[in-house]
Amino acid sequence: MRPVVLVAPSGPEERGATTAPALQLLGGSRLVDRLLGTLAEVCPPPAVVVAPSAIAVRLEGTLPHGAVLVPRDGSRRDQILAALEACDEPALLLHDAERALTPASAHREVMAALVDGVDAVVPTVAMTDSVKEAGSAGLRNIDRSTLAVLQSPRLLRREALRAATARMAGAVGTGADAPEDEILAVLAGGGDVRTMHGSHDGFAVVDRLTLWQAQISLGLARDTTSRQGLARRT
Repeated sequence: MRPVVLVAPSGPEERGATTAPALQLLGGSRLVDRLLGTLAEVCPPPAVVVAPSAIAVRLEGTLPHGAVLVPRDGSRRDQILAALEACDEPALLLHDAERALTPASAHREVMAALVDGVDAVVPTVAMTDSVKEAGSAGLRNIDRSTLAVLQSPRLLRREALRAATARMAGAVGTGADAPEDEILAVLAGGGDVRTMHGSHDGFAVVDRLTLWQAQISLGLARDTTSRQGLARRT
């Protein structure tokens, strides 16, 4: 199998952005570099790093562990297609660069779960935020016990991933909205997806709050959530 890192810009609509959450420094190392270190430990082939061209310029010549940089603009589907073109391994271990703190143990468990008959493996964690459905009659509570958050890494067989990209483009189906996630696309095609228990450290670092959470996770900052607020002097 081949590890693949997908680098997203700061926001989904920010075309031409020259920065990304994965370029944030955490304890002196960029998030993407921390992730590449973990991948080198658990999956020896050099990782393929797919990034928007404006961001790839900043990554060129700086990636550790022999990682191969592939510039590709466009959607997540476009990045996955670029990864498929860049390597020929029978399975790809897709990892979102923003989920760089996912522990090596989680990677190993996902890799071990791709047995015969399984098309894809993905770690999940329970939904903890309140979720509501907005409709013409107002808001309706959604039972969180039926929901899960998909994490990284996602391990998919090559043929299943190729078929998923077609469904993500709407090329396959019955006119329904095309899935925007490769795992959902595999499920839409009747594929066998195995879920694993995810890690609380596998959250996505996408803003200042989650960067602070990452610092706490690594012991680089104190958790002050239990402290009472300080009254302002007047």
